[in-house]
Amino acid sequence: MENRILRRLEGRLGAQPDVTWLLTLFTVLPLNTYTLPEWNEALSAALGRRILCPSYRVLNEYLHRAVLGLQ
Repeated sequence: MENRILRRLEGRLGAQPDVTWLLTLFTVLPLNTYTLPEWNEALSAALGRRILCPSYRVLNEYLHRAVLGLQ
């Protein structure tokens, strides 16, 4: 599956996304803009390890913790 989040961020930033950009997108976009698998893949790419958040609520918490460095 093509990851629309990664494509969007790479097009804008010219590099892999970081968690701050992902949190910003998650905060300002409607929840259904991207699927949960797309968010998980983008977060995995940003952190350099596999992340599997089972819900948008857990994803939101994980993004906040990642931005604060509390992983």
